[in-house]
Amino acid sequence: MSNKIRSYLFPLVLLVLVISLAFYFVYRSVNSETELPIGNAAPDFVLQDWDDQFVKASYNKGKVVLMEFMFTSCPDICPLTTYKMVQLQEQLKQKGLFGNQVQFVAVTFDPVHDTAEVLREYALRMNMDRSGWHILRGEEEQTKKIAAEYGIMVQNLGDGHFVHTVTSLQLIDSEQRIRKIYEMGEEMNNEEIMKDIESLLSR
Repeated sequence: MSNKIRSYLFPLVLLVLVISLAFYFVYRSVNSETELPIGNAAPDFVLQDWDDQFVKASYNKGKVVLMEFMFTSCPDICPLTTYKMVQLQEQLKQKGLFGNQVQFVAVTFDPVHDTAEVLREYALRMNMDRSGWHILRGEEEQTKKIAAEYGIMVQNLGDGHFVHTVTSLQLIDSEQRIRKIYEMGEEMNNEEIMKDIESLLSR
């Protein structure tokens, strides 16, 4: 190969190398910004659903799970959170993802009031599609312990009133790892949550 040809090839090879490196670092940068951090393993548990059937959290392995802790007589934050989850439900149904790839779970703090019948009525009133929802209940102390394992503090104030951590909405990946925790109620950002769900489904 002549020196003249080498003199043309060297800058071309260098340019290709620089462009390739630039694309690589941009790709890494974008991925690092959008990839959700991997948190602790989601603790397994067994609770009863609205048909009094026992359901294990690990039954949802292989699906992305959005789980809320709530109680149906809550006057504000809990029903608003469920309402926004139902909005997400409808978006996921349009994409053919709800139920088969994405599961929603609601765990009540208040088994005394939230009987299986009350949970069924709540689900009907809120338009929760049972093909992709589990609404679960257990003994109060059991549920309180499960919530604590997920980093959620609950206090029974009596007369059916509870206070709890407002970051009680958790995104769990198909390997049952907690990937993100969201605020409930008015601060709940459906656009962000949908983006995060789709991010987990694409990996």
